[in-house]
Amino acid sequence: MKHSPTPQYHTIIKQNVEHMKGLAIPVLYLNTPSGITRMESLIQYFISNPSASYQWMQTRARAVGLFFDYCRASEGFINYHGFHAHRTIFKLFSWALLNGTIDNETATDKLKLYWPSSSLDVSKRLCSAILDFEDYCDNEDIINTPLLRNKKIIKPVDEMASLKFLHIAIKIKNRSFLGHLNKANKQAIKLKNRSNNNISNLGTSGSRSRTSSEAKRFPEELIAPLFEYGFVKDPNAQLLSDQEDITAKMITLLLFFGGIRESEPFHLWINDVIPVDFESHDDCQVFLRHPIEAPTFIAGENITRKEFLAQRGMLPRHRHPIKSMNANWKDLELDSSLSAPVFFMHKGAAIRFNAMYIYYINHYRPKLELLATNNGDPIHPFLFVSSGVDHSTGKSYQGLPYSVSAYIGAFNRALDKVEVALGIKIPRGKEYGTTPYGSRHFYLGTLTDLGIPNKVIQKCAKHRSILSQEAYNKPTNEGIQQKLNEARDALYIKPSLDFLNKPLKA
Repeated sequence: MKHSPTPQYHTIIKQNVEHMKGLAIPVLYLNTPSGITRMESLIQYFISNPSASYQWMQTRARAVGLFFDYCRASEGFINYHGFHAHRTIFKLFSWALLNGTIDNETATDKLKLYWPSSSLDVSKRLCSAILDFEDYCDNEDIINTPLLRNKKIIKPVDEMASLKFLHIAIKIKNRSFLGHLNKANKQAIKLKNRSNNNISNLGTSGSRSRTSSEAKRFPEELIAPLFEYGFVKDPNAQLLSDQEDITAKMITLLLFFGGIRESEPFHLWINDVIPVDFESHDDCQVFLRHPIEAPTFIAGENITRKEFLAQRGMLPRHRHPIKSMNANWKDLELDSSLSAPVFFMHKGAAIRFNAMYIYYINHYRPKLELLATNNGDPIHPFLFVSSGVDHSTGKSYQGLPYSVSAYIGAFNRALDKVEVALGIKIPRGKEYGTTPYGSRHFYLGTLTDLGIPNKVIQKCAKHRSILSQEAYNKPTNEGIQQKLNEARDALYIKPSLDFLNKPLKA
């Protein structure tokens, strides 16, 4: 069994944040020469990212704590006044994470940290967590100017000295001249310079390059089989809900043809869908609404969604500490009512979703809701509900809000069924587009291929900046080949290139 480094000069305690009900964070306590102190900057970092998972916070607290431990333990063994001391020590720290601090030949550890070796992924994750935290401190001006003006190298034995130490190690050049640029450009430059911040190259965990893991569109030729075969349970059953996995299929319709993110369907309330009758020529309307600040849109209720849930002892899903209840929420472009409409790019998808919603809300969901109330669970407003039971524990999730992990499992099982139906093997992963995330790339990439104006695509994607859609604009291999074929036809008849059309002499 792999062991993790044991804290020597720090302690991490899970504590609730005052005035932020439901938010618990890992608080880092440092054992400094002046006594035990709380790392306030890390607390502010977590409060600024309340929707992040507890594990995400814990990784950052652990990374900073281990760096502090390493610096304290190495005081008598490392020259803090050497050339590029800050960067050298960070490199030594990252090496210690990867390879441990115990001498294999003597079985001793002069630092008395007794760290075991870690995997490459774990070491990189901890180093990246420190870089992200330092970026936050830099952007928030937590590392104050007078401290930086002091050229004397201060050993990282307390919070501010550690922050300064990290800042100097990571920031090669002062980028203050970028302050006049707008936020989008600043972020672009930060991303461009990200490689400069990689001050400790731990190598690669395989032969694949970074570009090979870029997310791609879901293969278009698999979309029809996915909806035809993927969600079938029992085609001979009497009820629609027994014939197919109606919950997963509805979510998949929203992802592929509404272009919303994987986590966003789990924030939908029952009344966020406005259906139309079957003879209507209009599309049903679906709205994504802010999970905290948006009104309930329930007649007679004049409170926010957060307040409505709190009255029932519930939390918004992006702030829920229980993994099965948690669903991320990104900062969408919302209107004055804190809502954003979902735009179906295909009429047939809108019609199908409308019909399934009417069945779901009238016949399927009420049965599961009744099971939940019989089990003592509170009535909730979330649209999609679970039908599962944990057979190992006997715990019923029937009628409770549907989880992201349950959907990912259903999506993968749907791909399994497509493989059986077509007699093929479908490669899995973002680099093949065969994850739920590939559906958004399909949606936005298709709109781009159709020549839809960028501003319209921005509204469909609910992006705050038009620059955000660049990641989805990459052409498919088929699209590239089509454009090249068109170019070849034009070049073939270009007089100046006519020599290329002549046959080779024997």
